[in-house]
Amino acid sequence: MPPTGEGSEMKMSEESQRQAAALNHLLGEIGLTTPEQTRWWNFVTYPELGDRTPTQAWLAGDIENVTALVKSWYNASEEGARRAAADPEFLAMLRRRLSELEERNERGGPVHRSA
Repeated sequence: MPPTGEGSEMKMSEESQRQAAALNHLLGEIGLTTPEQTRWWNFVTYPELGDRTPTQAWLAGDIENVTALVKSWYNASEEGARRAAADPEFLAMLRRRLSELEERNERGGPVHRSA
């Protein structure tokens, strides 16, 4: 988000940009690519944000709820990774699925993503 004015508004905008960059970092840690992050910010609505996109909520000043949504998703991702690491059968299944996806991608087949 570009700076919007002078003085305190400029500082707020800089702080807002810093916070958004930190959230983008977390989204990247979760596994979203830059284009996926753009889609997340601009095209996906969430009940937690009043059925708005994160950008709409952010611009309306609802930064706390956008931040809470990303942090919740990040924490769930971290917990899932810990559980998966403790379950050798689950890890083996994930490795098989990844291998299947890579083979399909090399053959030019579609890759489907799900949450």
